[in-house]
Amino acid sequence: MKKIISIFLIAIVSGAIVGFGINDWQKTTFAYKQSFTANIEQAASQADSLTAPGQEPKIAAASALLAEITENGEPKIIFAKNQEQKNPIASLTKIMTAVIASEFYEKNQTIIINKQAIEQFDASGNLKAGEQFNLNNLLRVMLIESSNDAAFALTEPMAGPAGFVALMNLKAKDLGLENTAFFSPSGLDPEDAGLPAEQINQSTVIDLAKLAQFVVYHHPEITKILSEKETAVYSQGNEFYHSLVNTNELLGKFSSIIGGKTGTTERAGGCLLLILQGKNPPSRFVAVVLNSPDKFKDMENIITAYGF
Repeated sequence: MKKIISIFLIAIVSGAIVGFGINDWQKTTFAYKQSFTANIEQAASQADSLTAPGQEPKIAAASALLAEITENGEPKIIFAKNQEQKNPIASLTKIMTAVIASEFYEKNQTIIINKQAIEQFDASGNLKAGEQFNLNNLLRVMLIESSNDAAFALTEPMAGPAGFVALMNLKAKDLGLENTAFFSPSGLDPEDAGLPAEQINQSTVIDLAKLAQFVVYHHPEITKILSEKETAVYSQGNEFYHSLVNTNELLGKFSSIIGGKTGTTERAGGCLLLILQGKNPPSRFVAVVLNSPDKFKDMENIITAYGF
Protein backbone atom coordinates (compact mmCIF):
# COMPACT_ATOMS: atom_id res chain seq x y z
CA MET A 1 0.00 0.00 0.00
CA LYS A 2 2.80 2.41 0.91
CA LYS A 3 4.48 1.79 -2.46
CA ILE A 4 1.23 2.62 -4.25
CA ILE A 5 0.85 5.81 -2.19
CA SER A 6 4.44 6.76 -2.97
CA ILE A 7 4.02 6.26 -6.71
CA PHE A 8 0.77 8.23 -6.60
CA LEU A 9 2.53 11.01 -4.69
CA ILE A 10 5.30 11.26 -7.28
CA ALA A 11 2.74 11.60 -10.06
CA ILE A 12 0.69 14.18 -8.15
CA VAL A 13 3.72 16.23 -7.10
CA SER A 14 5.29 16.19 -10.57
CA GLY A 15 2.03 17.06 -12.26
CA ALA A 16 1.14 19.77 -9.79
CA ILE A 17 4.48 21.52 -9.94
CA VAL A 18 4.60 21.42 -13.73
CA GLY A 19 0.92 22.25 -14.11
CA PHE A 20 0.99 25.34 -11.92
CA GLY A 21 4.03 26.76 -13.71
CA ILE A 22 6.16 29.02 -11.53
CA ASN A 23 4.25 28.52 -8.28
CA ASP A 24 5.20 29.78 -4.84
CA TRP A 25 7.74 27.01 -4.38
CA GLN A 26 9.47 27.80 -7.67
CA LYS A 27 9.53 31.60 -7.60
CA THR A 28 12.56 31.79 -5.35
CA THR A 29 14.48 29.08 -7.18
CA PHE A 30 13.72 30.52 -10.62
CA ALA A 31 15.08 33.95 -9.74
CA TYR A 32 18.07 32.37 -8.07
CA LYS A 33 18.77 30.11 -11.05
CA GLN A 34 18.69 33.03 -13.48
CA SER A 35 21.26 35.06 -11.54
CA PHE A 36 23.50 32.22 -10.40
CA THR A 37 23.76 29.79 -13.28
CA ALA A 38 24.89 32.18 -16.00
CA ASN A 39 27.55 33.77 -13.83
CA ILE A 40 29.06 30.66 -12.25
CA GLU A 41 29.39 28.84 -15.57
CA GLN A 42 31.02 31.88 -17.17
CA ALA A 43 33.42 32.24 -14.26
CA ALA A 44 34.30 28.53 -14.28
CA SER A 45 36.19 28.90 -17.56
CA GLN A 46 38.53 31.39 -15.91
CA ALA A 47 39.17 29.35 -12.76
CA ASP A 48 42.39 27.68 -13.89
CA SER A 49 44.19 31.02 -14.21
CA LEU A 50 43.39 32.09 -10.63
CA THR A 51 45.99 31.40 -7.95
CA ALA A 52 46.27 31.75 -4.20
CA PRO A 53 48.11 34.70 -2.61
CA GLY A 54 51.12 32.44 -2.10
CA GLN A 55 50.73 29.39 -4.27
CA GLU A 56 47.86 27.24 -5.49
CA PRO A 57 46.87 24.71 -2.81
CA LYS A 58 47.83 21.06 -3.17
CA ILE A 59 44.59 19.11 -3.41
CA ALA A 60 44.40 15.31 -3.48
CA ALA A 61 40.61 15.33 -3.98
CA ALA A 62 39.24 14.44 -7.39
CA SER A 63 37.37 17.78 -7.53
CA ALA A 64 37.56 20.98 -5.52
CA LEU A 65 36.18 24.51 -5.60
CA LEU A 66 36.39 27.80 -3.75
CA ALA A 67 33.84 30.41 -4.83
CA GLU A 68 32.63 33.71 -3.45
CA ILE A 69 28.87 34.10 -3.23
CA THR A 70 27.15 37.44 -2.84
CA GLU A 71 23.65 38.62 -2.03
CA ASN A 72 22.89 39.36 -5.68
CA GLY A 73 23.79 35.77 -6.62
CA GLU A 74 26.82 36.57 -8.76
CA PRO A 75 29.71 34.25 -7.81
CA LYS A 76 33.39 34.60 -8.37
CA ILE A 77 35.32 31.35 -8.63
CA ILE A 78 38.64 31.69 -6.84
CA PHE A 79 39.96 28.16 -7.30
CA ALA A 80 38.69 25.08 -9.09
CA LYS A 81 39.86 21.58 -9.89
CA ASN A 82 37.75 19.43 -12.22
CA GLN A 83 34.78 21.68 -11.52
CA GLU A 84 32.45 19.86 -13.94
CA GLN A 85 33.43 16.29 -13.03
CA LYS A 86 30.58 14.23 -11.61
CA ASN A 87 31.34 12.45 -8.33
CA PRO A 88 29.33 10.60 -5.70
CA ILE A 89 28.52 13.04 -2.89
CA ALA A 90 27.76 10.77 0.09
CA SER A 91 26.14 12.71 2.96
CA LEU A 92 26.40 16.10 1.28
CA THR A 93 23.07 14.79 -0.05
CA LYS A 94 21.53 15.65 3.31
CA ILE A 95 21.73 19.37 2.54
CA MET A 96 19.09 18.88 -0.16
CA THR A 97 17.14 16.53 2.12
CA ALA A 98 16.99 19.36 4.66
CA VAL A 99 15.82 21.83 1.98
CA ILE A 100 12.91 19.62 0.92
CA ALA A 101 11.85 18.89 4.50
CA SER A 102 11.99 22.60 5.37
CA GLU A 103 9.95 23.63 2.33
CA PHE A 104 7.24 20.97 2.50
CA TYR A 105 6.76 20.33 6.22
CA GLU A 106 5.38 22.53 8.96
CA LYS A 107 8.03 24.11 11.17
CA ASN A 108 6.90 22.22 14.28
CA GLN A 109 5.70 19.09 12.48
CA THR A 110 6.03 15.91 14.51
CA ILE A 111 7.76 12.98 12.83
CA ILE A 112 7.53 9.46 14.24
CA ILE A 113 10.54 7.19 13.91
CA ASN A 114 9.59 3.82 12.40
CA LYS A 115 11.34 0.46 12.30
CA GLN A 116 12.55 0.88 8.72
CA ALA A 117 14.33 4.12 9.62
CA ILE A 118 16.37 2.58 12.43
CA GLU A 119 17.40 -0.32 10.18
CA GLN A 120 19.36 2.01 7.86
CA PHE A 121 23.04 1.23 7.34
CA ASP A 122 25.35 3.00 9.78
CA ALA A 123 22.46 4.53 11.71
CA SER A 124 24.60 6.98 13.67
CA GLY A 125 21.59 8.82 15.04
CA ASN A 126 20.76 5.90 17.35
CA LEU A 127 17.07 6.63 17.02
CA LYS A 128 14.49 4.26 18.47
CA ALA A 129 11.25 3.09 16.88
CA GLY A 130 8.30 5.02 18.25
CA GLU A 131 10.27 8.13 19.21
CA GLN A 132 8.82 11.42 18.06
CA PHE A 133 10.75 14.54 17.08
CA ASN A 134 9.75 17.92 15.77
CA LEU A 135 11.19 18.85 12.39
CA ASN A 136 13.91 21.16 13.68
CA ASN A 137 15.36 18.62 16.10
CA LEU A 138 15.29 15.79 13.57
CA LEU A 139 17.08 18.04 11.07
CA ARG A 140 19.74 18.60 13.76
CA VAL A 141 20.22 14.86 14.22
CA MET A 142 20.57 14.41 10.46
CA LEU A 143 22.86 17.35 9.69
CA ILE A 144 25.06 17.46 12.79
CA GLU A 145 25.64 13.73 13.27
CA SER A 146 25.03 12.87 9.59
CA SER A 147 22.39 10.37 10.67
CA ASN A 148 21.10 8.06 7.95
CA ASP A 149 18.18 6.93 10.11
CA ALA A 150 17.09 10.55 10.57
CA ALA A 151 17.35 11.16 6.81
CA PHE A 152 15.10 8.17 6.12
CA ALA A 153 12.67 9.18 8.87
CA LEU A 154 12.25 12.59 7.25
CA THR A 155 10.77 10.90 4.17
CA GLU A 156 7.90 9.30 6.09
CA PRO A 157 5.41 12.19 5.78
CA MET A 158 5.88 11.80 2.00
CA ALA A 159 4.96 8.10 2.26
CA GLY A 160 8.61 7.04 2.01
CA PRO A 161 11.79 7.83 0.08
CA ALA A 162 10.46 7.51 -3.50
CA GLY A 163 8.18 10.56 -3.34
CA PHE A 164 10.67 12.52 -1.28
CA VAL A 165 13.58 11.83 -3.66
CA ALA A 166 11.38 12.84 -6.60
CA LEU A 167 11.03 16.25 -4.95
CA MET A 168 14.80 16.42 -4.39
CA ASN A 169 15.37 15.95 -8.11
CA LEU A 170 12.69 18.48 -9.04
CA LYS A 171 14.33 21.02 -6.74
CA ALA A 172 17.73 20.27 -8.27
CA LYS A 173 16.28 20.97 -11.71
CA ASP A 174 14.71 24.23 -10.54
CA LEU A 175 18.06 25.38 -9.11
CA GLY A 176 19.88 24.60 -12.34
CA LEU A 177 21.84 21.68 -10.91
CA GLU A 178 22.16 20.04 -14.30
CA ASN A 179 24.78 17.46 -13.29
CA THR A 180 23.11 16.36 -10.06
CA ALA A 181 20.99 13.26 -9.47
CA PHE A 182 19.51 11.86 -6.27
CA PHE A 183 18.41 8.29 -5.59
CA SER A 184 18.32 8.29 -1.79
CA PRO A 185 17.79 10.90 0.95
CA SER A 186 20.97 9.88 2.80
CA GLY A 187 23.71 9.51 0.18
CA LEU A 188 24.59 5.94 1.11
CA ASP A 189 26.33 3.81 -1.50
CA PRO A 190 23.68 1.87 -3.47
CA GLU A 191 24.64 -1.52 -2.00
CA ASP A 192 24.10 -0.11 1.51
CA ALA A 193 20.82 1.59 0.59
CA GLY A 194 19.32 -1.44 -1.16
CA LEU A 195 19.48 0.16 -4.61
CA PRO A 196 20.88 -0.96 -7.99
CA ALA A 197 24.64 -0.35 -8.30
CA GLU A 198 24.27 2.50 -10.78
CA GLN A 199 21.84 4.46 -8.60
CA ILE A 200 24.30 6.56 -6.63
CA ASN A 201 23.77 10.20 -5.68
CA GLN A 202 26.16 12.37 -7.66
CA SER A 203 26.95 15.99 -8.37
CA THR A 204 29.74 18.42 -9.25
CA VAL A 205 31.50 21.00 -7.08
CA ILE A 206 29.83 23.75 -9.16
CA ASP A 207 26.35 22.34 -8.58
CA LEU A 208 27.04 21.97 -4.86
CA ALA A 209 28.15 25.60 -4.72
CA LYS A 210 24.81 26.57 -6.28
CA LEU A 211 22.96 24.53 -3.67
CA ALA A 212 25.01 26.02 -0.83
CA GLN A 213 24.31 29.55 -2.02
CA PHE A 214 20.58 28.84 -2.14
CA VAL A 215 20.70 27.54 1.44
CA VAL A 216 22.75 30.49 2.73
CA TYR A 217 20.40 33.13 1.36
CA HIS A 218 17.04 31.34 1.51
CA HIS A 219 17.27 28.83 4.36
CA PRO A 220 19.03 30.49 7.31
CA GLU A 221 17.54 27.85 9.61
CA ILE A 222 19.59 25.18 7.81
CA THR A 223 22.72 27.33 7.82
CA LYS A 224 22.30 27.79 11.58
CA ILE A 225 22.18 24.03 12.16
CA LEU A 226 25.27 23.54 9.99
CA SER A 227 27.09 26.00 12.28
CA GLU A 228 26.38 24.12 15.53
CA LYS A 229 29.41 22.28 16.88
CA GLU A 230 27.52 20.67 19.75
CA THR A 231 23.91 20.80 20.88
CA ALA A 232 21.40 18.93 23.00
CA VAL A 233 18.35 17.46 21.31
CA TYR A 234 15.00 16.57 22.82
CA SER A 235 12.34 14.23 21.55
CA GLN A 236 8.65 15.15 21.65
CA GLY A 237 7.43 15.92 25.15
CA ASN A 238 10.71 17.70 25.97
CA GLU A 239 12.39 14.42 26.86
CA PHE A 240 16.20 14.53 26.62
CA TYR A 241 17.50 12.53 23.68
CA HIS A 242 21.25 13.09 23.70
CA SER A 243 24.03 15.56 22.95
CA LEU A 244 25.01 15.86 19.29
CA VAL A 245 28.62 16.41 18.21
CA ASN A 246 29.23 17.73 14.69
CA THR A 247 31.12 15.46 12.30
CA ASN A 248 32.85 18.54 10.86
CA GLU A 249 36.26 18.52 12.58
CA LEU A 250 37.18 21.95 11.20
CA LEU A 251 34.20 23.70 12.79
CA GLY A 252 35.60 25.94 15.51
CA LYS A 253 39.19 25.47 14.34
CA PHE A 254 39.01 28.40 11.92
CA SER A 255 37.00 31.48 12.86
CA SER A 256 36.08 31.99 9.20
CA ILE A 257 34.01 28.78 9.07
CA ILE A 258 30.32 29.53 9.41
CA GLY A 259 29.22 25.92 8.94
CA GLY A 260 29.40 22.92 6.68
CA LYS A 261 28.59 19.29 5.95
CA THR A 262 30.74 16.18 5.80
CA GLY A 263 30.29 12.97 3.84
CA THR A 264 32.18 9.70 3.45
CA THR A 265 31.39 6.37 1.83
CA GLU A 266 33.54 3.72 0.19
CA ARG A 267 32.58 4.81 -3.32
CA ALA A 268 32.42 8.56 -2.68
CA GLY A 269 35.60 8.88 -0.66
CA GLY A 270 35.80 11.92 1.58
CA CYS A 271 33.48 14.84 0.83
CA LEU A 272 33.27 18.20 2.57
CA LEU A 273 31.41 21.45 1.96
CA LEU A 274 32.14 24.58 4.01
CA ILE A 275 30.48 27.98 4.17
CA LEU A 276 33.08 30.63 4.96
CA GLN A 277 32.88 34.23 6.18
CA GLY A 278 34.66 36.68 3.91
CA LYS A 279 36.92 39.44 5.22
CA ASN A 280 34.33 42.05 4.27
CA PRO A 281 30.92 41.07 5.69
CA PRO A 282 28.40 40.14 4.49
CA SER A 283 30.51 38.39 1.84
CA ARG A 284 30.38 34.58 1.92
CA PHE A 285 32.44 31.85 0.30
CA VAL A 286 31.72 28.20 -0.41
CA ALA A 287 34.49 25.59 -0.49
CA VAL A 288 33.91 22.00 -1.65
CA VAL A 289 36.08 18.90 -1.99
CA LEU A 290 34.84 15.60 -3.45
CA ASN A 291 36.40 12.14 -3.46
CA SER A 292 39.31 13.04 -1.20
CA PRO A 293 41.60 10.62 0.66
CA ASP A 294 41.76 13.25 3.44
CA LYS A 295 38.92 15.76 3.16
CA PHE A 296 39.94 17.81 6.19
CA LYS A 297 43.56 18.17 5.08
CA ASP A 298 42.50 19.17 1.57
CA MET A 299 40.10 21.74 2.97
CA GLU A 300 42.70 23.12 5.37
CA ASN A 301 45.04 23.56 2.41
CA ILE A 302 42.39 25.64 0.62
CA ILE A 303 41.58 27.71 3.71
CA THR A 304 45.20 28.54 4.52
CA ALA A 305 46.26 29.12 0.91
CA TYR A 306 43.61 31.78 0.46
CA GLY A 307 44.04 33.43 3.86
CA PHE A 308 40.78 32.50 5.59
